[in-house]
Amino acid sequence: MPIPELLRNYAMQLGFPNSETLARIFQVLFDHEDDLQVVQALPGTPAELAERTGLSIERVREIGGKLRSRGAVGHPLGQPELLCRFPAMIELRDSTVLWPDAPQEIFELWDRLVMVETRELIPLLKSLDVPAMVRVIPVESKVEAQNTVLDADSARRIFKDAELVSVVPCACRLVARKNGRGKDCPAPADSVCLQTNAFAEGVLSRGLGLKITNAEALRRIGAAEDAGLVHMIRNNIKKDMFMCNCCSCCCSGLHFVNQLGYLAGIAPSRFRIKLDQDACSGCGACEDRCQFHAIRVDQVASINLERCYGCGNCALACPEEALVLEEIRPLSHIRVK
Repeated sequence: MPIPELLRNYAMQLGFPNSETLARIFQVLFDHEDDLQVVQALPGTPAELAERTGLSIERVREIGGKLRSRGAVGHPLGQPELLCRFPAMIELRDSTVLWPDAPQEIFELWDRLVMVETRELIPLLKSLDVPAMVRVIPVESKVEAQNTVLDADSARRIFKDAELVSVVPCACRLVARKNGRGKDCPAPADSVCLQTNAFAEGVLSRGLGLKITNAEALRRIGAAEDAGLVHMIRNNIKKDMFMCNCCSCCCSGLHFVNQLGYLAGIAPSRFRIKLDQDACSGCGACEDRCQFHAIRVDQVASINLERCYGCGNCALACPEEALVLEEIRPLSHIRVK
């Protein structure tokens, strides 16, 4: 099945110009010829798209509403009248699997594309030195230096200060469970994928997820830490943020790191774990807890620092308090755009 001619450039942008899997995903999402014309003409307002496609504004609005409900197109932050395509494959995946009426096939197709076909992209991504879309932030209670500036790294500060907070089911866990994986996932039953401000507005405008209080967001952050999940947020400093709480059994990003060896797919925090070997009892709790497979225990723990992303989950699990996070990167490590 070939990629539709009108979407060839989009398929190339997403990194899969010849994928029959992506072609079928497009066929499910864009099931009318008019849909293809509108998507090919993006970005634009309904009036602009009508002019480019020759369709009526009413027809463009109808198509835009349908595709928006399916998660197949989006709005730039703060511009609800402007329709746009998702620039990255994983953004399109995350949005479309939250489509309430998504058929089982869409979950199977995305699983094949993300878990299998992305393997061919890894050498190219490594050569291009593409900036990571997300970064790890630490479990702040395990940061060693008390004078460290933690505001930009604090999950609790981000969600305590947010004007609006929403929560949705995790796209990665949803896909995993729809495909028979993740049955032993440690994640809480409550959703722990959180959004603030304009990201929250976008989620709620699709009728997805829940609006929650700041206090409820903090509770869910604590539950994620108790479960050993890794906090990952947008890789910059903005008031509009999202936070995933990730596990190695379901998370696509951790699959890229752990199974495909694409270590640059996720940016580390400004911190790295420090081990006091004399205090280590060799219990193995840290090895079980590490979602990046960076720790091995043979009588005492040893850490592959190249694979340490500075999340601090191992320190939470250590009964001997032999592990702490130390600051190794300046605040300028965090992107501001």
